[in-house]
Amino acid sequence: MKRLLLISHVFPPAPSPGALRPGYIARYLSQFGWDVTTLTATVEPPPFPARVVCTEDSGLQKRIRSRINAHVQDPYSPLRVALRAAKETIYFPDATAPWMPRAIKAGSAILSGQPYDAILSTAHPPSVHVVAWILARRFRIPWIADYRDPWAGNAYLRRGLVRRTLEELLERGMLRQANAITTISQPIAQQLAKFHRRSDIHVIPNAFDPADWDAVPDIVPERFELCFTGSMYNGKRSPDILFAALAQLRAAGETAGNAARVHFYGPNSDNVTSSALQHGVNLIVRQHGKVPRSSAMRAQRSAAALLIFLNIDPATASEMGSKYLEYIGAGRPIIAIGPSDSAMRGFIERTGLGWFASDVEQAKSAVREAYGRFISGSCELRLDPTFIPSARDLARRFAVILDTAASQLSLRSIA
Repeated sequence: MKRLLLISHVFPPAPSPGALRPGYIARYLSQFGWDVTTLTATVEPPPFPARVVCTEDSGLQKRIRSRINAHVQDPYSPLRVALRAAKETIYFPDATAPWMPRAIKAGSAILSGQPYDAILSTAHPPSVHVVAWILARRFRIPWIADYRDPWAGNAYLRRGLVRRTLEELLERGMLRQANAITTISQPIAQQLAKFHRRSDIHVIPNAFDPADWDAVPDIVPERFELCFTGSMYNGKRSPDILFAALAQLRAAGETAGNAARVHFYGPNSDNVTSSALQHGVNLIVRQHGKVPRSSAMRAQRSAAALLIFLNIDPATASEMGSKYLEYIGAGRPIIAIGPSDSAMRGFIERTGLGWFASDVEQAKSAVREAYGRFISGSCELRLDPTFIPSARDLARRFAVILDTAASQLSLRSIA
């Protein structure tokens, strides 16, 4: 069996959609002849058998962060804003840069212990690609770079000219050494092909694994609750359209608006409070903060409908993310809010996952229809599984690319 070093900053059971893809790779790749060791910053053990090496934040960093969190609750306080600005300035290429030296040291120890056939890094954050690039060069091992999101040209990364130029130079220089590049969608693949001037960009869509939900009870919703689990990215995603729609429905005395309750689970959702107050719906909105993924999954299954908020910026129209895949497992319809030309709109319409809204009137219609589904007792999502790749198929497609890279290494060794 061939050996793979998988590098991902997040890994199950981290409550992050970004943990799902590397989790599926580690869980199912052995079925295709690859033994996986995962290098990650996630401390908790995964909910499935896996060989994991954790290199977490240093004790000093954790103590500093916990003290700041204890004394400064407001994320928009001058101290918090100054610290974030300092991290953006000092840390390169991203805020997880302090993790890189420990990851490189741990990865070197792993690769020195026995022969490995390939390295696969999956980002964000871009630091994982830096770690993989250094290790691949040091040990002369094939490297596959996987992009869950773009690095250069990412609409969520606001960089100055100097910083952006340095990052682009680093990315172009490193990725010349990658044996192959993979990503989750065709729009990102086109962006990567243009930026790196490469034609070997492989699209491996994100996947869904019903096994994730085996231990989560299927709860029949008793109230018309709308649930969001994830990050609002410090205001880059906004609930304004939904809250405006609910406010208008309530003002008109419509039952859908009066019955609705909205729950938020996850970090970076401080703009939710201000938006709820602005629209006068603060009494029906509740924030639960960051919770274990198991708790978020139970909340999804007990909801009448699930929420996706996309950046309204047209530059993010190709964004799909992976949240919808977790929601599919919950088996509840989705109300997605984003730009009018979003790729998510067409996907939801084709698959019947729910409703897409890009303005207040569309959001009102979506809430009305979701409420109609709820009172009729038909909240269960019925989806043709052929629309969604399986986790096993995701691993199989990675195995094909890894096999090719490993065979090239073998041919060079023979030569």
